[in-house]
Amino acid sequence: MTATKRKVPSVTSTRDYSKTNDLSSHYSVIGDSVELPSNEILRNFRQAVLENIGYAPDTINTSGILQRFSSNGKAHDKAGWYVCHETHLLINGANKWGIIGTFGDWRTGNTHQWNSYSTFFRLSREERSELVHRQQVQAAQLRAQRQAAADQAHRKAVKMWLSAQPASTAHPYLMRKRVGAYNIRQVGNLLLIPLCDLDGTLHSVQTIVPNGTKHFLSGTPKRGMFHLIGDRLDHPQGVYLCEGYATGASLYEAYRLPVLVGFDAGNLFPVVSAYRARFPHTPLTICADNDRDPASKGYMVGVKKAREVCAAFPGVGLIVPEFPAAAPLKLSDFNDLATLLGGSVHKEIIP
Repeated sequence: MTATKRKVPSVTSTRDYSKTNDLSSHYSVIGDSVELPSNEILRNFRQAVLENIGYAPDTINTSGILQRFSSNGKAHDKAGWYVCHETHLLINGANKWGIIGTFGDWRTGNTHQWNSYSTFFRLSREERSELVHRQQVQAAQLRAQRQAAADQAHRKAVKMWLSAQPASTAHPYLMRKRVGAYNIRQVGNLLLIPLCDLDGTLHSVQTIVPNGTKHFLSGTPKRGMFHLIGDRLDHPQGVYLCEGYATGASLYEAYRLPVLVGFDAGNLFPVVSAYRARFPHTPLTICADNDRDPASKGYMVGVKKAREVCAAFPGVGLIVPEFPAAAPLKLSDFNDLATLLGGSVHKEIIP
């Protein structure tokens, strides 16, 4: 049974690569009478993950339990996921071992299905029907696993939130970022940034330690969730949407309009989709990160994702921070710009 969710109590304002692609860019193909070795099947499943996600785990676990891995090369990132089942299917009268797998990236929301049977064998209508049934069973098991993990994250988040105090503006992270504490809390040296839906229901929290390292509780259903800085979700003068908390705090301090913190570029689209369904006429502007370093894995990803959202939702605005030519390339967001300029945020409108 899904746990009853609780709303957030009001508070005072306050490529480390998994493995590089050392595999062939083509899958193996065999005849119906050949038994494919298990290591070859697993190698091809991993190859499919690598080609579609960009990263893949070193080894493939066939336990049927959801596994997580880095999908952007960062050591603490766990947005990549897969689940893989061992199974046997009767092919042309012979019992063939194989795997059925599903994988994806929670950051982008992309999901892919893969199985060794349709990849390596020519299946009859009956065999394909049986395979589809097994994939449907796996999908139902995956949904149940993810829901259980989300429920656990919710319970833990509520417990942490209720035991926390309004965050102190003297927290080292906030002092270094030169921003205040807005609707966030603190437990020990951990800042708690709530992830909520449009009804204000708390689903999980993001934690930030003094050095700036960020984590989500395991099982966090981040897609479409956000943190609100300000007192209302809509405003006749408009609402801003950005990626990180410090960026959102800088925008709020500069313009005193509501800010939605979406946590990363891949979550901009789901947040806008949900927001537009509820508030179709409120002016909404995305404040994209300007990832200017061409050597970085995320080069221009913030602007790219924001443009995709604007193309899908006409009327949604887009602004990016413009940095002086001599500014270090690691500076990318509006908080970086505000800190660089001593608190002044300059907006550059992107058509």
